Amino acid sequence: MTHRMERETRRTLEGYRARAGDVENTLIDEFAAGEMDRGEFIRRGTTFGLSLPLVGMIVGALGEAPLAVAGRRTVRAGGRLRVAVAPPPVGELEPHLLADQGGAAATSIVGEFLNRANPDLSLSPELAKSWTPNHDASIWTFKLREGVRFQNGATMRADDVVATFKRLVDTSSGSQALSAFQGTLSPDGVRKVDDSTVEFQLDSPTASFAYLTASPTYQAIILPADYSLGTFTKTPQATGAFSLVSYTPGVGASYDRFGGWWRGSAPLDGIDVTFYPDAAGATTALLGGATDLVNQVEFATARPLFSNSDVHIFSVHAATHRQVPIRVDLPNPLRDRRVRQALALSLDRPAIVKTLFNNLSAIGNDTPFAHVYPSAAQIPQRAKDIHKAKQLLRAAGYPHGFAVTLTTTAIQEMPQLAQIIQQSARALGITITLEVVSPTVYFSGAQTGPPRGWGSTPWLNTPMNITPWGYRPVPNVYLTAALGTKGVWNAAHYSNKTLDRTAKSYIAAVSIKDQRKYAKQLELILLEDTPVLFPYFYDVIAAGSTRVGGYRVDAFGPLYLSKTSLV
Repeated sequence: MTHRMERETRRTLEGYRARAGDVENTLIDEFAAGEMDRGEFIRRGTTFGLSLPLVGMIVGALGEAPLAVAGRRTVRAGGRLRVAVAPPPVGELEPHLLADQGGAAATSIVGEFLNRANPDLSLSPELAKSWTPNHDASIWTFKLREGVRFQNGATMRADDVVATFKRLVDTSSGSQALSAFQGTLSPDGVRKVDDSTVEFQLDSPTASFAYLTASPTYQAIILPADYSLGTFTKTPQATGAFSLVSYTPGVGASYDRFGGWWRGSAPLDGIDVTFYPDAAGATTALLGGATDLVNQVEFATARPLFSNSDVHIFSVHAATHRQVPIRVDLPNPLRDRRVRQALALSLDRPAIVKTLFNNLSAIGNDTPFAHVYPSAAQIPQRAKDIHKAKQLLRAAGYPHGFAVTLTTTAIQEMPQLAQIIQQSARALGITITLEVVSPTVYFSGAQTGPPRGWGSTPWLNTPMNITPWGYRPVPNVYLTAALGTKGVWNAAHYSNKTLDRTAKSYIAAVSIKDQRKYAKQLELILLEDTPVLFPYFYDVIAAGSTRVGGYRVDAFGPLYLSKTSLV
């Protein structure tokens, strides 16, 4: 870059900084001070609504090489993609009620969000073309893309977005998106500014709010303002590249290309999804040529795929994981934190990762701060220590152990993890009886969440269980929904007011330095209380025929097939 160009770029940056708010300037100051690297600056910049050209200008002005622009890839149009989804959706396909991986996959083929999260944790515009926070990130303004049509022919406007989000944050609607929005956004905080502008006035400042409106909140599919509950599978009315034309619960679904898609025309003519009850069936289908793509696979349950030259493995690093909640409110030994710590110390985590994932995962430390989060603090790793575990049990009054039931569901490697926990606890004299049920049973029953309680569903009410959790690009949902007092998905029924306050400070923090400070406090609290075991965080992996082109696995669960083709 010549000196003249450098001067012009710096003047442009100075002009931008004069107009920008406190949030944006704090971000630039931290990058200039070396608090984050270029990749983290790009990720956080898009979080706060900075466009990639603007981010590139800032990077260049501060002495970094400009961002490269990827070229277009020519793809072949036509054909129908056969997709295997395992396990099937649980319950009806109603976006705001979704709480499972199968449902997220089936609905995301047709639905779109205000913005989309990328594997590198950056955000891309989708139905919103830009978003901007105020000085403390308590108010966020989203500008909507113009000319977007729903599949019923109507034009998307602010009224549609407002109606969608009011339903998502309504505590009486049964919305599972409260896992993301509880304590952050209320119905009165969603308001229309004009036909192309929506404002979110938050209950409390949230520096990462734009992630909550994106694809990881897979319930947040934008629907028409006059959408009628129960019609999602009957009438095409989303905005995506494909429309749902048939759906048979537990069997499959078919999708056709939507000719009015605002981005043009998707390469594929359509998609045919078959639901499989388990990973083994989906693996057999791919190896036998009955399907082209399996939405998620794991090494432990699909080993033959990893050594087959006719199979392409798609993978991305992620914080997808299994939580092992331990009820803290029942009259049994698990109420004592020393007992929960002892269970945690019985696990040989490196061996678990090797056995179940062939090291395609990272060891967990019983907090939700996975290795992929830049805000994660450097806390000593919890390791297997049977001697200390037995000391803790003696101090708690259980020198000879006790008996307890662990409930889980037959999804991927989870039954094997249950067996490992059972065997590990045996060394402490603890007898664990396993109860492995189908996904339909595990997620059945009411799960309304506080303030009305945790309903009757097994996954929120058993003494100890193993539950699959999808990846979120920031750990907010884990902190509030799974660990916060009266969190809607708090299966441990755990409550710690200090953790609640610290989590609120972490979520509000704009500075990465402040986030790391609060993250360390949170991690230490959770290691002390141990309400939930986090044994590992694994890479998200999909598998497909070598005929599948342009596909990118989504670490967050949804199936995004708008750029996929058959070659």
